[in-house]
Amino acid sequence: MTKRELEENLLSLLKGKRKILIVTHENPDPDSIAAASGLKYIFRKVAGVSSVIAYSGIIGRAENRAMVRLLDIDLVPLSTLNPRNYSVVAVVDCQPHTGNITLPKGVFPSIVIDHHPLRKSSLKADFMDIHRDVGSTCTIVAQYIKTLGIELERKVATALYYGIKSDTRDLGRQSTDDDVRASIYLFPHVLQKTISKIEHPDLPKEYFVELNSILNSASIYGDAIIARVEMTAWPEMIGEYADALIKMEGIRRCLCYGRHNGFLLFSIRTKRANYMAGVLAHKISHGIGSGGGHETYAAGKIDIAQALKKVKDPEDILIKRFLKEAAIKGAVPVPLISRKGKNGCVKNSGNDVHP
Repeated sequence: MTKRELEENLLSLLKGKRKILIVTHENPDPDSIAAASGLKYIFRKVAGVSSVIAYSGIIGRAENRAMVRLLDIDLVPLSTLNPRNYSVVAVVDCQPHTGNITLPKGVFPSIVIDHHPLRKSSLKADFMDIHRDVGSTCTIVAQYIKTLGIELERKVATALYYGIKSDTRDLGRQSTDDDVRASIYLFPHVLQKTISKIEHPDLPKEYFVELNSILNSASIYGDAIIARVEMTAWPEMIGEYADALIKMEGIRRCLCYGRHNGFLLFSIRTKRANYMAGVLAHKISHGIGSGGGHETYAAGKIDIAQALKKVKDPEDILIKRFLKEAAIKGAVPVPLISRKGKNGCVKNSGNDVHP
């Protein structure tokens, strides 16, 4: 997109406006947080308007909290404000009606910037820029800054760089030449010591307690692993633990799931792009929830109360659909960690589901 196109199609929407709201997706990750921060920076430097960044859910992962704190990114809970009071609403790293962003009825974003598959609802926005061919929304925002010729502040550059680094797993997961070029553009301005502090934060004791629980609940079905996350406050951790389990030798697919605030949340990881994790997430949640993502990583959620009106056990349905769609038939579940009882017999975790 050229400088003129950005000025005429995006920045023109801000003329005469003073109340701008930028919304991340639910339980925002570094890509969503940084992209919102970068867009806020553009609006301030070019249009001279201030913006509010809002999110729903929580920011629970230690790295994400460190990022927000060390880079002075100001975010507010969406529940504390009324989006109807804002003349322009922008959403980043997500799209309307996808299940991972909540806006009041009658409020539709004027601006949609994302790198996930295009949803028809996004076509209604005044400005819509969906790039499925990049690995991070931060790449798109960095391109805007470069195209507009804006001088980069180091904290903004650091946030965008980390957003790309995190979402593409160091440019190794579904990254493209655009992601590489954006990273090269940002790198000279990055606060390297700050990046190190973000990537290696102190972890709370609860993290390791949860990790122990997950490893003991995990079962292997052929080349797939399924684990239940007994989380209470960190929905983001489902994806983090899925990232860890997919690294296991001999495993090609991973499903992690758990309950949080009345929802059944899940993350899928695969080692091969042709396994189409996003399509798989959509299929296993169809009719009882929502899901989607990319070729090797995806996520979704199911409203348990609503799902129970249609099925007896949403968790059981989720697992059986995952095994069916992954074409894993007749595999006997094997506990990742075998535990022996007093009589020497091997015990499993009690969470196994036979296909």
